[in-house]
Amino acid sequence: MAAGVATAISGPHDSKQEMRVFYLLSVIALTGVLAPWVTRTLPQRAGWVLMLAPLSVFIWFVAQIPAIGEGAVLSTSVSWVPALGIELALRLDGLSLLFGLLISGIGSLIVLYAGAYLHGHHHLGRFHAYLLLFMLAMLGLVLADDFIAMFVFWELTSITSFLLITFNHQKGESRRAALQALLITGGGGLALLAGLILLGGVSDTWRFSELQAHLVEGHVLLPAIIGLVLLGCFTKSAQIPFHLWLPNAMNAPTPVSAYLHSATMVKAGIYLLARLNPVLGGSVGWGTLLITFGAATAVLGAFLAFRQTDLKRLLAYTTVTVLGQLTMLIGTNTSYGLQAFVLYLVAHSLYKGALFMAVGAIDHATGTREIARLGGLIKLMPLTGAAVALAAFSNAGLPPFFGFIAKEFKYTGLIEMGTIGWAVTLVMILTNALLFAAACLVFISTFLGRRGDYPKTPHEVSLAMWIGPMCLAIGGFLLGAWNAWPETWLVNTAVQAVASGPVDVRLYLWGGLTPAVLASLLTIGLGIAFYCVRDRLRALLNRINSAWNISGDLLWDRLLKRVFLFAGLLAARFQHGSLRQHLVLLSLTIGAVLLFSLWPATQTIADAQFSPPTLLGVIGCLIALAGAAAAAFLPGRLTLVGALSACGLGLALFFVSVNAPDVAMTQLMVETLSVIFLALVFRRMPSIPASGARAPWKRRLHAGAAILFGASVTGALLFAVSQPLPGNLADWYLANSLEGGHGANVVNVILVDFRAFDTLGEILVVALSALAAATLLAGSPRRAAQSGEPEFASVLLRQGLRPLALLMLGIAVLVLWRGHNLPGGGFIGGLVAACAMTVLMLTFGSANQSRLAAFKPTYLIGIGLACAALAGILALLAGQPFLTGLWAFPGGLPLGTPLLFDVGVFLTVFGSAMHMLTQLTGARR
Repeated sequence: MAAGVATAISGPHDSKQEMRVFYLLSVIALTGVLAPWVTRTLPQRAGWVLMLAPLSVFIWFVAQIPAIGEGAVLSTSVSWVPALGIELALRLDGLSLLFGLLISGIGSLIVLYAGAYLHGHHHLGRFHAYLLLFMLAMLGLVLADDFIAMFVFWELTSITSFLLITFNHQKGESRRAALQALLITGGGGLALLAGLILLGGVSDTWRFSELQAHLVEGHVLLPAIIGLVLLGCFTKSAQIPFHLWLPNAMNAPTPVSAYLHSATMVKAGIYLLARLNPVLGGSVGWGTLLITFGAATAVLGAFLAFRQTDLKRLLAYTTVTVLGQLTMLIGTNTSYGLQAFVLYLVAHSLYKGALFMAVGAIDHATGTREIARLGGLIKLMPLTGAAVALAAFSNAGLPPFFGFIAKEFKYTGLIEMGTIGWAVTLVMILTNALLFAAACLVFISTFLGRRGDYPKTPHEVSLAMWIGPMCLAIGGFLLGAWNAWPETWLVNTAVQAVASGPVDVRLYLWGGLTPAVLASLLTIGLGIAFYCVRDRLRALLNRINSAWNISGDLLWDRLLKRVFLFAGLLAARFQHGSLRQHLVLLSLTIGAVLLFSLWPATQTIADAQFSPPTLLGVIGCLIALAGAAAAAFLPGRLTLVGALSACGLGLALFFVSVNAPDVAMTQLMVETLSVIFLALVFRRMPSIPASGARAPWKRRLHAGAAILFGASVTGALLFAVSQPLPGNLADWYLANSLEGGHGANVVNVILVDFRAFDTLGEILVVALSALAAATLLAGSPRRAAQSGEPEFASVLLRQGLRPLALLMLGIAVLVLWRGHNLPGGGFIGGLVAACAMTVLMLTFGSANQSRLAAFKPTYLIGIGLACAALAGILALLAGQPFLTGLWAFPGGLPLGTPLLFDVGVFLTVFGSAMHMLTQLTGARR
């Protein structure tokens, strides 16, 4: 791993410091894994303990603010898939630092809040684990510099979000909401992956930091890239028409709503839009689409929000509105517009997180979230009320809160665009006025006025539940009142990362009597008027909704029903239960595709120079063809097995003719054991009538499919061998086999030294397959076998086969020992030994087989795998990479760990074959 790590930094920091982010992310992952145990051990203090992990990440991000504020960029990478150039590359600049602070800071408060909100819940530990894993995914998403790494984290946020939304899985609405969110965001994720692949191909890089606008602008694939990327971002950030999943996700517990769907997950799409804006923002289509969809989403969200009577759903729809406005601000691509984007991003995260947590506290204390039943809570819940007041003021855009500065810059940025900007500004004034009225509903209707009709007696919540809303609400006030600090250290660096060129960032509370100020005054006036006539306005919106008579949820349900119906019809056409039909269709399809693809290369195949045929090779091919023809026409299962074995024997002869004795011996032993195993299986199976096609046209169709498939595969093989081999890998193996691997048999040296890790995986698969197959093959012994009768009654045959089997065992050991320099090796030796034991077991019958089975084949499998692993571990202990060959030369004889590895292969293969054989013959104990 150390060799695959690269670090880089520009600025005054030490390069070792940036590696701490890996450790901090690992701490969050480990904390998530241990969360259930911590919750069980410390049920009263679990939230306080678990919040330390995200809090440590937040403190580390805070420590990086001075360096990032001065223009430094921290980066680090770990090689992931070197062959494809994919790395786990993390990069911290102004934009990722801003998101990292929001994710870890708000996340710390949410973890603490969740511990109190769900106190006593029997799955609280699981909830904490899901929440911390989601936090890890979001941090990885905003820090990732590699496209593929970012996409992996992107999808991980969808999965963990699904787990959090469906936390109350006993409720049908929670399951439906979680599935809806997963399908919409997951489908968008597939589109995003396609867009990122196209972008990487066009720009010839897989890193965001290396993208260059001039390589993308004007490219023929630019419209496709923009469309696919926007589809992925719009689904994640709930832009119209994908907005409907966000309000439905409010069925999740309030900590989920406060974190995922106001401060983090829904901002993932916004983050990616901002990250790609310097590259794609020069396109007219990019800005037009962002402004159009963003403005439409903002208007729709504001109207739907004001209709709600549930505080949580009201906040959910206002989130949809703000997401639309953030999307629109990126699309403006103006100086004030991009500044407004960063300001509004921070302001919304602070006040919306505070409001969601406060609404959860209200529900916890009063038993309801219905606005009609609330009121007069300021005396009963003063701390929560103070937090809601501060957050609502920022939401309404009142000075000196950070939300006010964001609103001023938003209007200024839109006005900068000219006529279109003025038109959008008028729409935004109406939208923001509705948001102002919604903020009044949250605070005034809930905390002021006469006492409400509460289901239970209200009370102030615990410290863990009000400290989070209070901190976030006060933060919105402090950042607005003392805006010089965020201007220098946070906003400026984030804006430079989003903009295509340098932007002069200057924050202010009062910039004179400007059109933006007049727009703000008009917004406040309209907001107050809307609040005063709220009942009549709601009635009007409800009538409009009834006249419109369109429900997004209803459309979604109908769409999903149609999709399932279509999938069922499609599956019924292909999943018909007939293996023969599947094979015919598969053969015809593969044959047609291969022949169509190979047609242009027929001349290349005809002109290719192939090795001259040999007599032994021709005989082998003829035997193989005869066996295949016999298998096609002769009846009977055992006859079929014998015919197929003839094919294998013919191939073994062919391998001998091309000087591949190792492969030939392996083929011969495998065919021998296969025939025996199949014969033993068939003798246990009941007799069944032939099931071949009887209609002449079907037989002709099957024959044609077989011929087409065989001809197409033959053509593909001819084309493959006619092409020159790339590189000089074979020459390298030949040159280094004796010198580097101390063996003259290149095939065996490759298997046990150069590519030993591949072989380790293969024998592990062999062992697992044998264990699984033996369990399926096991059955009660036959009645004849229980009587002790041997399989072969001839005494002469039994006495003659005993020394032959012993001779084969000796040959197996010899083949193992000499395999490093002459044809052979552990794999072949194991097969030869298995054949020898098979002869003994079949010769002397089941009565004596229990003695032969006493050595426990499963033990041999375990010992073999242990020997192979030990060969690699010895290399690690010697300070070498895993499975590197270590050699000693006592008396000039080369002995090394590859021999130990080959012994492991021998025992694993031998034990696997014997385990299946003992199960089949009833010689198990």
